[in-house]
Amino acid sequence: MSASEELYQRAGILLSEVPNFNRQGALSDQEDQWLAAALAVIESASEIVPVPDVLEIFDAKYAAKMVVSQIANAHLRATNARIVISLLRRVLGRLELQVQTAIVGAYVPAGDVDEAHKAVGAVLRTAVKDVLLVDPFADETILKAYAEQAPDNIVVRVLTDPDKHRPTLKAAREIWKKQYGDKRPLQVRLAKAPLHDRLIIVDGERAWTVTQSFKDLAATRPTTIVSTPNEIAELKIKAYQEIWSGASAIVPSAGPSP
Repeated sequence: MSASEELYQRAGILLSEVPNFNRQGALSDQEDQWLAAALAVIESASEIVPVPDVLEIFDAKYAAKMVVSQIANAHLRATNARIVISLLRRVLGRLELQVQTAIVGAYVPAGDVDEAHKAVGAVLRTAVKDVLLVDPFADETILKAYAEQAPDNIVVRVLTDPDKHRPTLKAAREIWKKQYGDKRPLQVRLAKAPLHDRLIIVDGERAWTVTQSFKDLAATRPTTIVSTPNEIAELKIKAYQEIWSGASAIVPSAGPSP
């Protein structure tokens, strides 16, 4: 993996895990570690891409210090945190120009839903056997807007939360079965325990983290679709294969299951 790809992954993961800095009190260890990791990525990226420059790095470091020191002023803390977050997003955008986004992922600005469709489609089209889409809040969108972009004859699997998924998912599954049959195999299952991750797993070998539910991608907030580093991907793929094996099939509304 190139330095650009590694930094792209790290920046994407950080942007998917931004803490809530709009609060009073001392920072938690997790929040402090996030700031340190964000600054490390910003500084490292300056050796590869034209953004950030020396002045921007200085501003980001100063803003991070203000985030730490503003114990009583939540508004001022959040304002300074946004400076760091904004620069990290710009770094991600610059790095995206240097990497194969179909493999590494993508950053999608708020409101650009079409670009979110393209970014997910680019990942799905790398599949040769199987894709697994994990989304606790899955609805018909996960099939109509995203799963349909997978190649023909690829097995599409959707894993969702038994309590959080939307009723429209079941109807969309039945429509899919009638429309595509065996040409585009589809399985939808409900996990036995609550789900939290939003993932794309391709061919049981590669994983991407998605920062929002598929039904909300880039609708009102920026979305990051980022490749999971190999050592983490292996653990997630194994864990979700076990969850899938123990999950139950979603029950059709009427008639026998196709």
